[in-house]
Amino acid sequence: MSNQGAIRRSGEDRISSLPDHLLSQILSNLPTENAVTTSILSTRWKDLWLSTPVLDIDIDAFDDATTFISFATRFLDFSKDSCLHKLKISFQMEAVDMWTIIPWIEDAVKRRIQHLEVDSRIDHMIDTLPLTVYLSESLVSLRLHLVMLHRFVFVSLPNLKVMHLEENIYSYAETMEKFISSCPVLEDLTVVRNVDEATEKVLRVSSQSLNSLKLVIDSSKCWYNDDSDDWKVVIDAPQLVYLSLKDDQSVSFVINNLCSAKADIKVSFNVSDIWDLEESFERSNVGKFLTGLSSVRDMTISGTTLKIICHYLKHEPMPQFRNMTRLHAKFYVCDLEMLPCVLESCPNLKSLVLKLKGELENEEISLSSSVPKCLQSSLENVEIIRPNYGSGEEMKLSKYFLENSVVLKKFKLCRDCHSEEQESLVVRELMTFQRCSSACEINVVRFQR
Repeated sequence: MSNQGAIRRSGEDRISSLPDHLLSQILSNLPTENAVTTSILSTRWKDLWLSTPVLDIDIDAFDDATTFISFATRFLDFSKDSCLHKLKISFQMEAVDMWTIIPWIEDAVKRRIQHLEVDSRIDHMIDTLPLTVYLSESLVSLRLHLVMLHRFVFVSLPNLKVMHLEENIYSYAETMEKFISSCPVLEDLTVVRNVDEATEKVLRVSSQSLNSLKLVIDSSKCWYNDDSDDWKVVIDAPQLVYLSLKDDQSVSFVINNLCSAKADIKVSFNVSDIWDLEESFERSNVGKFLTGLSSVRDMTISGTTLKIICHYLKHEPMPQFRNMTRLHAKFYVCDLEMLPCVLESCPNLKSLVLKLKGELENEEISLSSSVPKCLQSSLENVEIIRPNYGSGEEMKLSKYFLENSVVLKKFKLCRDCHSEEQESLVVRELMTFQRCSSACEINVVRFQR
C-alpha cells in the first residue's frame, strides 16, 4: 500500500496546487493564444488566463475581426482594476480597424501598462495612437511599427527606457525629435525609416541618457531615386556605449560628444557606385564622420564604408583613433595598400579581424615598408578571413603581420581550402615566415560557408 501511495503522490498535479498569482505569472510568459488553451484543463483553469497581466495576440490568428474583438473585450473587462504589464498587438489583416484598438490601448494606459507594442504588417499606415500614450507615467518600453504619429502639443514619458520606432510616419518634421527628447531616462533607441515614407530628411537624435542607438535608413523600398544632398543624420548622445548605423541614403553624419563606445558602421554617403566615385564627391562629409567616431573603442565597419574611406585617404589624412582597441573590417583586396594608413590611425589597437573581399586583376598588393605603431607596441590578436580562394593576398598579408607585429600572441587564418592537403600546405607556408613575436600561436581553419 505504501508503494502504491508513493506512486499516486508522484503523479500528482503539482502545478495546479500553486496559488493563482504564481500560475498567472507562469501563463504571462506564454503567448496569449497558448495561455488560453490551458482553460480546458479543469474548472479552476477555465478563467485563470484572464488574470494574467499580459495580452500578447496576433489578430491574424482569429477567423475574423469580430471574433478578435469579442476575445480582447472579454480579457480587458475581466479585471478592470488590475494593472496590465504588457500589451502586444500584431496584425496584417486589412479588415482591422485602428479605432477599435485605440480604446484598448487607452484602457491599458489607465491600468499603468509598462510595455506596449503595436506591430502592423499591412502595406499602408494605421491611424494615430491615442494621446494618453504620450503622457504615460508607467511606460518602460514602447515599440511601434507602421504607425502614424501626428503632431502633439505635449509629450511626457518620464520612465520610458526602451523605444523602437520602425517605419512609422511622422506628420510633422519635429515629431520624432520631440518624441525622443521627451524621454529623460531613455536608454535604448532603435529607429528604422524608409526613404519614401520620411517627411523630414534630417534625423536628429539628442539625448543625455541614451546608452544604445540603432539607426537604419533604407532606400531599397523607395520607388524613386533620391540623390539629393538633403539627407543628414545628427547625433548628440554623450552616454552612448553602442552605436549602430546602417544607412544607404544620408550624405552627411554629424556625431557630437561620442565617448568610448562600440560602433557598427554600414553607411554609403548616398554613393550609387563605390567603384566610380566622382571628383565632385564631397570628401569633407567623410572627414566629419570619421572625426565624430574617433573616440570609439571597438568598431565593425562594412566593405562599402571602408571602400569610400580608402578613396578619402588618397586625398586626406585619417584622424587618430586613440581609444580603439578592436577593429573588425571588411577590406577589398584592391585597397589593401591603404591598410597601413588605417592601422597607423589606431596606435593602441589590440585586436584586428580582416575579412577580405574581391579579387586582384594582374597586379600585386604593395604594403608600405613603414610599420604602424600598433604593430610595434599593442597588437596582440589578428584574424584574416578569406571566404573565396584568392590569388594569395591573404598569405602576403599574413607574412606582413607575422614579420612586423612585436607583441602578437595569436594569429588566425580562416581560408577557403579545397582539401586537408591544401590546408596543410598553407600551414607549412605560414611556418616558414619569420615571426617577430616568438610567443605567437598560429592557427589555420577552413572557412565554413
